[in-house]
Parts: sequence; structure tokens; C-alpha cells
Amino acid sequence: VEPAGVSESKMRAAEWERQIESLDQKEIELHQTQLRLIREQTSTFIRDLNALRQEVGGIKQKTVAIEHSLGLGGLGDSRTSMIERLSSVESFAAESAKMHDLHSRDLKAVQDVHSRAMDSLKEAHATIPERVEYIEKLLGDSADTHARELKALKDA
Repeated sequence: VEPAGVSESKMRAAEWERQIESLDQKEIELHQTQLRLIREQTSTFIRDLNALRQEVGGIKQKTVAIEHSLGLGGLGDSRTSMIERLSSVESFAAESAKMHDLHSRDLKAVQDVHSRAMDSLKEAHATIPERVEYIEKLLGDSADTHARELKALKDA
């Protein structure tokens, strides 16, 4: 028979052993969950990275097409110097300014013609208040005439 203190210490040791095994098992489960999460995040990252690469490739193609249509050449085209590119942009801006001036003059001429046409229409046509006044006068004169005729018929 063991003394009471020894059996109690064995029971505590056994309890601690069970707790340690339980903690070890929980630690293993935690590591497995973390690994699964890392794998999922890595696969999502790879998928998103590939999508971004495709988008960047598309943007590069569009940029090259736009530069080509403007006659600027590609960004990596060493044959086209920055000075040539700037010169091309400056000539485009000058051309644009000339076209703007030309269109401004044309617009001014059209506005002048329109203004003169509106002025001549104002002179040729009566305004709405003038027309209403004319109709009221006409109806009033007509009503007066009818009233006189009616009175003449009654008196007769």
C-alpha cells in the first residue's frame, strides 16, 4: 500500500500526462489547419497573379498599338529617341491648335448668320402678346358688330 501523498502525485502526473497528450493533439490539428490555409491562400495568390499578368500583357499590347497609331513607336524602341517623340507631340499640338482656330472662325461665321436670320424673323413676325391683342380686338369688334345687328333685329 502506497502512502496517500505518493498516489496523489501519481494521479497528478497521470492527469498532466493526459493534458500534455491532449495539447499535443490540439497542436497537431492546429498545424494541419494552418497548412491547409496556407495552401489555399497560395493557390489563390497564384491564380490572382496569373490574372494580373494577363491584364498587364493586355495593357502592354494596347499601349504598343496606341503608340504605333500615334507614330511614337514602342517604349522599348531604341530607334525612336525622346526628342523625336517630343517633336511629334509638339507638331500634333500645333496642328490641333490650327484646326481649333479654323473651327472657331467657322463657328463664329455660322453664329453671325444665325443671329441675322433670327433678327429678320423677329421683324417679320408678330410676338405672341401682339397676336393675342390682335385676336382680342378682332373678336371684340366682331362681338360689337353682332350686338348691333342683334339690337337692330330686335328693334325691327
